[in-house]
Amino acid sequence: MNARFVCFLAFCGGLYAQQVSQPSLTIYNQDFAVVRQELPLDLKAGENQINVNDITMHLEPDSVILRDPTGKHNLHVLEQNYRADPISEPLLLSLYEGKTINFEVGTPQGVQTVKGKVIRSGYTPHNDFAMNRYGQNYYQAQMAVAAEQPIIEVNGQLRFSLPGTPVFPDLTDDTILKPRLEWLLATDKAGKFPAELSYVTGGMSWQADYNIVAPEKGGLVDIVGWVTMDNQTGRTFENARIKLMAGDVNKIQPGMAGRVARMMATDGAAPVGPPVTEKAFDEYHLYTLERSTTLRDRETKQVEFIHAAGVTTNRSTSTTAPRSIPIATTAGTGRISATTTPTAPNPIPRFG
Repeated sequence: MNARFVCFLAFCGGLYAQQVSQPSLTIYNQDFAVVRQELPLDLKAGENQINVNDITMHLEPDSVILRDPTGKHNLHVLEQNYRADPISEPLLLSLYEGKTINFEVGTPQGVQTVKGKVIRSGYTPHNDFAMNRYGQNYYQAQMAVAAEQPIIEVNGQLRFSLPGTPVFPDLTDDTILKPRLEWLLATDKAGKFPAELSYVTGGMSWQADYNIVAPEKGGLVDIVGWVTMDNQTGRTFENARIKLMAGDVNKIQPGMAGRVARMMATDGAAPVGPPVTEKAFDEYHLYTLERSTTLRDRETKQVEFIHAAGVTTNRSTSTTAPRSIPIATTAGTGRISATTTPTAPNPIPRFG
């Protein structure tokens, strides 16, 4: 049996010392993030069935934590199901296997309706996550069970394609529109309260981008630094508190036996100050965006964290371009040392 552990190290106070309605993101520079959000619950004493749709498409189910931050309610998750099969045409077609439905066919005379019996839908019930986790043998077995070509019976004859656009009578009871967490919860007493939901998600990353504008002559340069965040999680985070973690986190990728993920999830009041502040501990660096911001799905957002004009530099020229452009700063002096190449007198170094 493989043990799987996810540990959250919390710093700087609890969630309810802040604005609880805001989601909280801690984004790591290794393409994942820790999400924390408020989840209103209205429970009865005993067992409760709860469904949650406000989650990402890349949630890691074994990282989910549900709790009452006040400690007034004892929550026990008796069962948890993670549904990652939102309804689509191929999936709904598979749910109508063995049944006759209408197909709309475009003709020069207009749209005509053809009845066809779904013998085989062609739906392949697996995804990239399952392939990466279970490997090549799983992929071959799945492909043998679920061929990708549909089989439709029209007028007593079989065809290996859809005769037209399928028209479904309705959604079945087992369909969902978005990824969903389903819980069977037990609690010792009834009541309404805001619970805290935390989980790890893929599909999110950040990096630091630096632009240097240097004249052809002279040693004064202008420096602009950006934090660039990319959200490909399938969910928009409205008015989110965002922290950025830099460091080599011990997170073994899915598909390997066992997994130990150490997440540094942080909270704390946001004082008025610069747009980005840094806090170092151990071998990690934590950067806090002092302003809440909305990070939309499929959006790349940039926040300026350095803007310095007239910085004194020491310039040197090399005949071969280095793999990375080294930049060293001296705290409190505003001095910077950079290396440029003859072909790029005004370099724009990028490193995260």
